[in-house]
Amino acid sequence: MTKVICIICLSTLLVGCGDRLTEIKDAASGISSAADSAATAVSRDVHAIRAIPIDYNDKTFTVNDLFKTILRDVRWDYDAKHNELQVHGTWQPPLFSEQGWDDTIQKQLAETGLVTVTCTIKGDKIDRALTELKLVYNNEIMYQMNGEEALHYLYDTYLQK
Repeated sequence: MTKVICIICLSTLLVGCGDRLTEIKDAASGISSAADSAATAVSRDVHAIRAIPIDYNDKTFTVNDLFKTILRDVRWDYDAKHNELQVHGTWQPPLFSEQGWDDTIQKQLAETGLVTVTCTIKGDKIDRALTELKLVYNNEIMYQMNGEEALHYLYDTYLQK
């Protein structure tokens, strides 16, 4: 009798798992579809801007190399009307490492610290004067730089990695 009850309970559990497995498969399919949609939503303008070469301190790298190296989870937005590029990503060291944040804050920043870089593209160059770098954590600006100082800071950080 105990064996029959165990078999019935196990069968009941397995029936529920089948439904759950279907839900997991559907969710995974939805994530894949959303990722594909996001990838195709990036305009050709952004692709061209990401390929712009940067020459700095006898090194050459692209806009894409710069941001993909110094940020995690990079997202690109480009306003063609105003030639403005916004790059969003999650903070990671060595960005702002000179701030001397302790390990606890660094861990929190690595999880939810949002870095936004806004710059204007003129021709095939980033306008040094119109660059803004900002780190936001818990809806509070923790650090901000503007202009040529911000752009050179980004370049120097890239070259450190």
